[in-house]
Amino acid sequence: MDGHGAVIETRGLVKRFAEANAVDGIDLNVPAGGVYGFLGPNGAGKTTTIRILVGLLWPTRGSSRIFGEPISPGAPVLQRVGSLIERPALYPYLSAAENVRVFGTAHGLGPDILAQRVGESLDRVGLASVARRRAGGFSTGMRQRLALAIALLGRPDLVILDEPTNGLDPNGVVDVRELIARLAADGTTVFLSSHVLPEVEQLCDRVAILREGRIVAEGPTGDLLGTGERLFVCFDTPAEAAAAQAILGPGASLTDAGPSHPGFALLVDAPLADASRINRTLGGAGLYPAELTPRRESLEAVFRELTSDHPDSPASLGSSGRLTAPAEPAIADGVAR
Repeated sequence: MDGHGAVIETRGLVKRFAEANAVDGIDLNVPAGGVYGFLGPNGAGKTTTIRILVGLLWPTRGSSRIFGEPISPGAPVLQRVGSLIERPALYPYLSAAENVRVFGTAHGLGPDILAQRVGESLDRVGLASVARRRAGGFSTGMRQRLALAIALLGRPDLVILDEPTNGLDPNGVVDVRELIARLAADGTTVFLSSHVLPEVEQLCDRVAILREGRIVAEGPTGDLLGTGERLFVCFDTPAEAAAAQAILGPGASLTDAGPSHPGFALLVDAPLADASRINRTLGGAGLYPAELTPRRESLEAVFRELTSDHPDSPASLGSSGRLTAPAEPAIADGVAR
């Protein structure tokens, strides 16, 4: 995908601190609409990148644009962006409603607009009933909700969220997930950094995974997880597994059966609907699986693999869901942390 029409676009983005690159040559093209997941372990460069995208940090090298406009502190295009980054900075002696009103005024919203939107924003995040309570008495989760209300006050076209479910209880996590889904359904582009990978897997249309300041995989979530189902076929002996592999052909590959299965196993590129046929085929050859179940790789498993194997260069995902190295390596004149 080229940068034409991208809501967020970066080219060769680098941010260097002291002797290390926190961001080390990131190229992003975030399309309009939907939810884009920006993932990586602690220290991968996610928050640094986000702070550049909202004009809080200058890059050492490279460029960044939002809606085609260069990003700089106070740039008019940032009026179209709502953001929640790290711990929300709130006025503890002001009420929830007063906090929202102060931030709205600072962003140029007039009294008439604020009169309509303050209550609306608090209601969207579940804080309407505590609008008059001082923010200093709020729990971590309530402060996070209040910061979300402030981020949504201007009805932004792009919402950038850095760990929005930090400090939330399970009900709060579900509420924020549903809020993000509604924003995307209404046409808002959501750029989401999160460690809650099952939530990301449910919400995100496209993801980028970072390690040490570089993108190691990027593409549609479905491609990253692989298309279609696979069947896990476990046997009691390695001889049976090898014989079954020969019968089932190139779509079957030997795999680790795991500690709960002392036998040997195959992963077969076939949907669950083919399980009966495969079972009959193997039974006809005198091979009887100890287990035959569907398997689908989780985002957590892919994340762990990509962030622990230390690949040498960034990768993208084609329609096959397989990682392919780019034509040219990303900028790498230092070691990111």
